[in-house]
Amino acid sequence: MSTRQFAGVLAALALCSSTAWGAACATACKDEIAVCAPQQCPGLRGHKLQRCKRAKCRKPIVLSCYHDLSVCGATSARPPSAGGPPVLPGGW
Repeated sequence: MSTRQFAGVLAALALCSSTAWGAACATACKDEIAVCAPQQCPGLRGHKLQRCKRAKCRKPIVLSCYHDLSVCGATSARPPSAGGPPVLPGGW
């Protein structure tokens, strides 16, 4: 395996682990977040809309899902206090 192929495999693993980190609640709560955004962030566009949706809709809804999976109907979740995806050793 060449260095370039190895780097590609590591990048793919890092991408997969970071996107799957909170996927259960984030995926299950998409409908609730979509309903919340127009109510909590009316008239905003672009970057301001994205920041508002994240702060007023996504974070609170997903956090409540982590504490009670029945909120959005998720089947599994990792606790938000876990920080983020694990860092792979190797000093890359």
